[in-house]
Amino acid sequence: MIKGDSSEYNFLARWTKELKPQDFHLTVEIGVREGYSSNIIMEMLKDRNHFHIGIDPYGDLLYKHLDKQGVVDEKGQTIFWTDFDGNWLINKDGTPKIPTYPNSMKQNFFSDFKYHENFTLFQLEDTEYFNAFGGGVPIYKDGKKKIINTYDLVFFDGPHTTDKVMEEAVFFAQRSRIGTRFIFDDCKAYEMSIIAYCLEQYGFKTIEVGDKNSCLEKQTLPI
Repeated sequence: MIKGDSSEYNFLARWTKELKPQDFHLTVEIGVREGYSSNIIMEMLKDRNHFHIGIDPYGDLLYKHLDKQGVVDEKGQTIFWTDFDGNWLINKDGTPKIPTYPNSMKQNFFSDFKYHENFTLFQLEDTEYFNAFGGGVPIYKDGKKKIINTYDLVFFDGPHTTDKVMEEAVFFAQRSRIGTRFIFDDCKAYEMSIIAYCLEQYGFKTIEVGDKNSCLEKQTLPI
């Protein structure tokens, strides 16, 4: 069973379903975890010509999720990591819990996604994906290969630091078109206003802000 950790999946479902119709839709999620958001995106677009990409390295890597995350000692070493609300992450035995995306998440994800044909997972960090596919990503579909470099929907749910989200947003903004939508999860964990201002330079406008999510749409071409 596909699992998720966001309280605003209906937000994602609605803005995905109402995407402007195109001959072909390319969508992507950064930070797949166990795949619930990716499943929603694919379900909402199942009747369209669509391909979805997931980007997540897994591998039990340490993720610095927030701009200010962790309790440090006098030497500057992190002694406890914290969640979005500033609570310490602690294991049952009282030891610090380190925030990671373990491979067990990937295995759960694969077991649920093995029947999805129009999907691929890139087990990469975001910057590795950018370096590899900045000139376009190959899509193999219906007996043909196409190099696609325009994205219609991006769901940002990977690192939750302002600089990383900004880097991701700019990469995809440069590869967008009129009607492209960006949905940011847990947007109050970082400086969303700065990111939204930057995206205005690429023609994006904020169309809704929820309790945890924010949706922006490209409405004009950059001057």
